[in-house]
Amino acid sequence: MGRPQRKKDKKKPKRTHTKGPKPDKVECENELPEEPSEVTKKENSSSKYGIDQLLDKAQECIDTFNYELAQKFCQRALELDPDNLRVLETSGTLLLELGDSEGAKKCFGRAVELSPDKGHAKYMYLGQLFEGAEAVQCFQKGIELMTNELQQQQQREVSAAFSGSGDEMVSSKDISTAYCSIAEIYMTDCCFEEAAEEKCRTNIEKAISSDDTNAEAYQLMASFFLSKEDREEARKMIEKSVSLWLPKMKGMENETLLQDPAEVAPINYSARINASQILIETESYDLASEILEGLLDEDEDVIQVWYLLGWLNYLQGEDYKGNARYYLDKADKLSKKVSCSDKPMLSHIQELLQELGPGEDEDEEEEGAEMDDFESDSDAEDAVESMES
Repeated sequence: MGRPQRKKDKKKPKRTHTKGPKPDKVECENELPEEPSEVTKKENSSSKYGIDQLLDKAQECIDTFNYELAQKFCQRALELDPDNLRVLETSGTLLLELGDSEGAKKCFGRAVELSPDKGHAKYMYLGQLFEGAEAVQCFQKGIELMTNELQQQQQREVSAAFSGSGDEMVSSKDISTAYCSIAEIYMTDCCFEEAAEEKCRTNIEKAISSDDTNAEAYQLMASFFLSKEDREEARKMIEKSVSLWLPKMKGMENETLLQDPAEVAPINYSARINASQILIETESYDLASEILEGLLDEDEDVIQVWYLLGWLNYLQGEDYKGNARYYLDKADKLSKKVSCSDKPMLSHIQELLQELGPGEDEDEEEEGAEMDDFESDSDAEDAVESMES
């Protein structure tokens, strides 16, 4: 049985994109330098591997997703020069990837001490690592530095030959995203702070004014309006957000898929699930369904997507109960194969299925099973009678 069709048949696009082979880690491992002696610590010029070479080796390992070995190269570099900014920031990023938040904090914190007014990236990372007011301060400092750098970039005549100041180029979207991060803090960690609501909205508005093509900012504003129970404004904002990325996704359906849909959409898989949830809450069911069906085309093993499709069909009334049952049944079966920690969602799936009851196909299957049992019993009785006779 295929997925229920809402208006017209929708063929699942063929994918030609395949994952490449797993990266080979041996090359990096064979080139790991020996532990530096006291002499090499004092005389870097005579070392087999200098700071730049160690960082180059680390980058090679990063390119093949071998973060553990990359961090070893960074550690050697730190032993040679504990206050090298490039090494500290690279090491901090790697420690984040490896789940060592405290180690990352130390690296980025030291980088801030050494260069507090240059380089925004370390503040962005610290904003993610800290909570509440500390995180807000980090993001605000990062925004200040990015704004200054962006102004300097705009004042220059940027050409292909321009190499910049050595730092990564800053975009208006980077600044917009940082404002979104602050707004989210006022929605969560600092929601009980005085004037939190006003600060939240102000930062979202700054995010939109910084980059009016940032879908994340409009989606966040939709969430803000929902928290205020203003569904009409929330609907306008989420539809504006979706209009900035969904057409690109739909355009892929008419082309050979040479890349993952996630690479085309400006927001990730999880954010698109959140977008569909907001659309459901604002009763934009068709748009929510279109997004969720697209997510299934990317990955059919996400229970929440099947559940949300079932839920939005259930909310549309009697005519959609068959569709609701189909999607919820899929979610239920998948939950028995894939681990899921969202107990309330699993419980709601069971409640809805119980309320909906079995569908016609399920009734027919049950009747068929009962008939098979009856025929088996009859055959057994006939066999016994023939033996007795």
